[in-house]
Amino acid sequence: MMKSQVEKSVFSEATSRSQILVDQIVQRLLDQNDIARANQVALEAIHKAGTANRAEIVSLLREAEIRSPNLYAVWMEEIPGGFDGQKAFNAPGTNSHGILNPYYVRKPDGSIDFNAVDEHYSQSWFTLPMERGVGILTEPYIDEGSGVEMVSFSYPLTFDGKRIGVTGIDTPLDWIVTLLGKSDVFGSNSISLLSQDMVWISHPDKKRLLQPYADDGKAELAQAISSHKVRIIRGFHDGDLERVMVPFQIPGFGNVWTLVVDIPRAALDAPVRNNIVTLLVSGVLLMILSVLVVYFISGRLIKTPFRNLLAAVSDLTRGQYDNKVPGTRRGDEIGMVAQGLEGFRTTLLKGREAEARAAEARDRHEELQQKTRLEEEAKIRNINNVIRTMGEGLDNLARGDLSCQIATALPPEFEPLRQNFNQSIHQLADALSEIAGAGSSISKGTGQLATEAETLAERTEQQAASLEETAAAVNEITESVSESVQQISDAQKIGVQARGSASSSSDIMQQTQAAMVRIEDSSKQIVAIVETIDVIAFQTNILALNAAVEAARAGDAGKGFAVVASEVRALSLRCAGAAKEIGALVKTTTADIRTGSKRVTETGKVLQDISGFIAQISDNLNQILTAAQEQAATLSEINITVTNMDQVTQRNAAVAEHSRTASRRLAGETDKLTQLVGRFRLPGSTNLAEYRARNRA
Repeated sequence: MMKSQVEKSVFSEATSRSQILVDQIVQRLLDQNDIARANQVALEAIHKAGTANRAEIVSLLREAEIRSPNLYAVWMEEIPGGFDGQKAFNAPGTNSHGILNPYYVRKPDGSIDFNAVDEHYSQSWFTLPMERGVGILTEPYIDEGSGVEMVSFSYPLTFDGKRIGVTGIDTPLDWIVTLLGKSDVFGSNSISLLSQDMVWISHPDKKRLLQPYADDGKAELAQAISSHKVRIIRGFHDGDLERVMVPFQIPGFGNVWTLVVDIPRAALDAPVRNNIVTLLVSGVLLMILSVLVVYFISGRLIKTPFRNLLAAVSDLTRGQYDNKVPGTRRGDEIGMVAQGLEGFRTTLLKGREAEARAAEARDRHEELQQKTRLEEEAKIRNINNVIRTMGEGLDNLARGDLSCQIATALPPEFEPLRQNFNQSIHQLADALSEIAGAGSSISKGTGQLATEAETLAERTEQQAASLEETAAAVNEITESVSESVQQISDAQKIGVQARGSASSSSDIMQQTQAAMVRIEDSSKQIVAIVETIDVIAFQTNILALNAAVEAARAGDAGKGFAVVASEVRALSLRCAGAAKEIGALVKTTTADIRTGSKRVTETGKVLQDISGFIAQISDNLNQILTAAQEQAATLSEINITVTNMDQVTQRNAAVAEHSRTASRRLAGETDKLTQLVGRFRLPGSTNLAEYRARNRA
């Protein structure tokens, strides 16, 4: 019973200590795997963001090698033309065959060397990830260049749903030899590690490294690997050792490694032998003394101590090690037996405490894994919250709502994005408000111009009618000289009225010309505002591009943010296109304004000519009144002059009609500009007028 209990305790403690070594090995391998996985995610992310190029790939791999001093090499290898469909000779990271195959390796002195090596498409570290579409951990091997034992983590690269190559890392295994060499499991100096192919990864005898397992118990080892359960080979090496085999699987991979611990048989026999010797010696002495003093010692003095000892032995048999063995302070044989039992109890208690410590270590490891998982879930929730918040803001902006602001605070790493978004919306709203103000000014000017053009047309028609009446009067004067005095008097009055109308029309045309100049100045201001909008859109596009690059460098955590940056970039491009359309409309309006201004100037000159003609008519009429004898010849000249005036007036009427049409067309274009700007809703108001009035206040 004592032997069975000791062996059970020793094997349990050996398994617990072995599991601690296994956890250390697994954690170190997972840390190195995270580097290879991060490289894969970063390479795929920058390709998806549209910023991937050969120089960027080479720079990213070099940075990974610099930040990981424990790695041996970081590399990538594409299939022919897989990266961009080309064989770019002399490009960064490209070998002599035009294949992108950068390889960064750390020299013994710690410096980093770079080579674009030849392709190796037949190796398992390339073929397996390309076939399976998942990462692999290779079996241990000896590197040809350095002679160091190492393994490789290899992951496939997928661009647009197509596997274009692999990326990975090479990491040495010398740290495993050091770790196992410094470990101690019940005095064992033989702690080794086997791969899934039953090849020695680590062994005290360096000659056995990467050699097949050739010891006894090969069948038990195969069963341990297949079942993933601990196996113990009893009486190993002619009974000198007890071999404990602890298989374990690398998380995320199918590789099963086995930790082999050879426990000396003495570690099991010594406690049993010492206790048995102690019990036998004590028993013999007790029997001799009992025969000698049986006459002098009563049954009561013997019965009670032995009952306590039997109770203590019974407690030890049931696994109760907390109560001390009574009688250890006695100086007789019973005390010696009690001391022997107390030593045995102490040994068993330490074994149970060691097992409890191992269980506690496993619990701490599980708590650490749970904490890491919770932190990653919190990061994912923060990223989802950022994507949802930015998506709502962009949806409002797509609907033309410039009053939208992201008031909800984002995590610190995303807070600059929210501030830049709010500032861009505010600047765009201010620019559209200025455009609306300029459009309103243009609308007022075109309205006034249209009114004045209407008035000019009406007055020109009146002048034409007056001139027709004048021509009729002149004809009547020609037919009837007797009535010439009265008719010339009437013609003089009509001439005076025509002269006043011509003077008034000249003033109106000058005012119209000034209004056209003001409208042209307003159009130039609108062009400047549209150019400002175009500059804002270009800056937003640059910010979106930089955000996409940063998202690519952030790896998985930046994927969602890369999508947001792409949407912001597309929105800035649409804003720039709208600004160009507005600029084209304003340029067309400006051309129409210039044409109208030119027509108005010509009309003013014609009106000045009309005013001169009317002045001449007035002088002629005065002469007719003073010299009736010259009426016949003078009436003939007047008839010709009036005919010319009628033609000029008809042309003036046509010009006035054209001016009125141009004014109406300009007013229509201004209304279109106002409607385009009116599609947007500005902060704190339902229209642009309220927003401009509030900003001015």
